[in-house]
Parts: sequence; structure tokens; C-alpha cells
Amino acid sequence: MCDKKTFKRPAYLRLTPLNRLASLKLKIVGVSEHPAILPVFQLMSWGLDDCRCLAQEETADELMQLVWQPDQQAALDYLLAHVPGGMHAFQRKLLRMPPRAAAWALLGVFDMRLKADPHKPYP
Repeated sequence: MCDKKTFKRPAYLRLTPLNRLASLKLKIVGVSEHPAILPVFQLMSWGLDDCRCLAQEETADELMQLVWQPDQQAALDYLLAHVPGGMHAFQRKLLRMPPRAAAWALLGVFDMRLKADPHKPYP
């Protein structure tokens, strides 16, 4: 049986600029946030529903492994390591995008990250 503490995410991670931006995108499309999943990962999962640009099943499996990592700060750091153009520029770009495009951009970064380190994909 799962302990509640295992799935409790630190509240401060929801206040990071990327998670606040993801929360806004989810709100725009009418998706309620799940309390146990960070908004950025939830937006990415939502984007997989209609994404034909990636190997959907494999990416979904990898994303779920990342979502349920015990150390969510490390999971975010893994996702955001080496974002082309830097994190601030990427966030500004995401802000101007519609929700689906923002989700796909995040999935593209995740896919790139997985391809860069396929043997040890998670922290």
C-alpha cells in the first residue's frame, strides 16, 4: 500500500515560473490540476493525448516514471537540463504559445533529453 507522503509534492515546486505557466495553460483548456502531479508534468501528459510527433507510448511510459520520482526537484532539473537557448528564453516562448503547442514544446525537450542520455534517463 502506498504511503500518502510518497505522493505528496513539495508546495514550493508549484510556485516555480514553469509550473505557474503550466498551471495557466491547464486552466485555459479547462483541465483541473491534480494535487499529486506538478502542473508541468500534467500539461505534458495532456499534450500526449493528441501528439503524433513522438513515439507516444514510450514517451508516456517515460513521463510517468519521471512524474512519480520521489525527488520532484531532481525530476524537474532532469527535464530542464540543457534547454536550448536557456530556460528564461524557453519560458518566454512557452508563454506566447497556445496550450497544445506549449505541451508539445515541453514534450520535445523531454524527448531530446531522453535521446541524449538513453542509458541513465533519470536522476
